[in-house]
Amino acid sequence: VDKFAKERFNPTGTDVTELPPKYRDLEAQVDRIKHLHESLLKLTANYQKPHYDYQPALSETAKDVAASVREGWSNLIAGTPASPTGQGKEEIAPSLSHAFGRAARTASVGMDGQDPAMVALIKFADSFDAVGETRLKMDAEVTKQVHTPLQLTLNTTLAYAVKARRQVTMVRLNYDSARAKLKAAKPNQEEAARAEMEETEDAFVQAVDDAMNKMGTVVVNGDMLRSLTELIKAQLGFYKEAHEAMSGLLPEMEELALTSDALKNQTAMNQQTAAWLSNELSMQLGLPSDDASPMALLVLGMGADEAAEYLM
Repeated sequence: VDKFAKERFNPTGTDVTELPPKYRDLEAQVDRIKHLHESLLKLTANYQKPHYDYQPALSETAKDVAASVREGWSNLIAGTPASPTGQGKEEIAPSLSHAFGRAARTASVGMDGQDPAMVALIKFADSFDAVGETRLKMDAEVTKQVHTPLQLTLNTTLAYAVKARRQVTMVRLNYDSARAKLKAAKPNQEEAARAEMEETEDAFVQAVDDAMNKMGTVVVNGDMLRSLTELIKAQLGFYKEAHEAMSGLLPEMEELALTSDALKNQTAMNQQTAAWLSNELSMQLGLPSDDASPMALLVLGMGADEAAEYLM
């Protein structure tokens, strides 16, 4: 303990063996690489989490839990095994895009198949589901090509280098202790003390060489750059496919929106014309407005010009 304290608070003390500059340089490089590995692992771990890009509504999560509990009790009472696939319950959408697609598809249920709004909702749902599937593919690629190799490196070559550095620390303490003992040894103890010092010195030199070799392996290893390259590839693939899906969807949605607006305008115009015809028929034929309305609709079927001529 005294030795550790003295080295920490008096690193330039003469009784502490200095490590080679190259060793110190390798230590700094390995520390940076290790920190980057740990940071990237924390970030890429998100790709293994479900629906990490949005927070499901509390009610949605509660429904999922409640469905699981009900299914468990029902199976327990009936004496049947639980469903391994969780059939009978709606799972939480695995991505924000899937959630958008599900919302649009649900809204389209029961709508007229010829309605532009329904057509638009289905196209929207299909495109966003496709983007969601692309994102899941990216998640799998990042996990396989980036996260797993980084974890392997952290647990092997980096771990070996860290362990070797700890060994250097221990044998250096033994070596410095043996040097101090030799320095303070009495004449009749000097031979034994010198032998101990030489033995610990050999162990120290060997430990330093071993640690430098292992740290050098970490520094020259190209796994980090390969992992970053694979991350870029996965991201690029996702954004490219998402761009293609959205680029194809946008003009279709714009066209359907124009069609929907035109139909709404035509409906409004028809309603105004029907009201006008109903009023004209009521005045010319002396009919109550309620009786004139069906006739107005019949006349409306002739077209605006024919209806006007009919009333002349």
